[in-house]
Amino acid sequence: MHPLFGTKHIILIICSFILIIVGAIFVRKLSFKTVCKSLFYAGIVSEIIKIFYYIIQNEETHGGVLPKTDLPFHLCSIQIIFIAIVCFANSEKLKRFILSFMIPSCLFGGIAAILIATGTARNGYWIITAQYFLYHIAISVFALYLLTSKEFKLDIKDYTNCLKFLLVIMFFAFYINSMLYDGESNINFMYVVSPPQEGLPFLNEEKGWFVYIMRYAFLVILCVTLTYIKPIIDFVKSKIKKQ
Repeated sequence: MHPLFGTKHIILIICSFILIIVGAIFVRKLSFKTVCKSLFYAGIVSEIIKIFYYIIQNEETHGGVLPKTDLPFHLCSIQIIFIAIVCFANSEKLKRFILSFMIPSCLFGGIAAILIATGTARNGYWIITAQYFLYHIAISVFALYLLTSKEFKLDIKDYTNCLKFLLVIMFFAFYINSMLYDGESNINFMYVVSPPQEGLPFLNEEKGWFVYIMRYAFLVILCVTLTYIKPIIDFVKSKIKKQ
């Protein structure tokens, strides 16, 4: 077994961050449309690998059914739906609304997933390890591409739209976990039920679920705010100048 932050995990983290940096430099030369479609197709391949892997691994207990715990309702998995909307929707307003949420969720979600990788990602067959880390590398690179893109300039409206989207996602997470919970399966999509890993500092249930979810919400809002710190500062400066 390879523990969290064990030798294998540390090597995977280092390799992941190197690939994120290299990928972010490489994609700067590509068009927005090319980057979006590349991520969409990469996401489809990633999800196909994951589906077949978990069905085969759980064949004795679930037959040919994908276990509920492996449905694509985690924050990073659901990005495939968002990128599909960005790729194929006609409404520019809808695309921007989706992207306003994807930037912080792909960046911080992708990096967090690499840092606190699941047990299966650390200890499973090489193909699921590669799928897990490469997918999260890809969405992190996509977020960095948008952050550094001259075509996509963030403003304060994107920040407020992201917070609105975050509220919708929060309710979705509560409802989907409740709908799929059967008293046996460890359902924990988007980690609103319990922490992603045991023994984490700050993000734990030592003081109960409510304190945990408040800490979790605080970290999420902090990450979103850090992503939009420049537009926020620019907005405050413009307000001060007008006064």
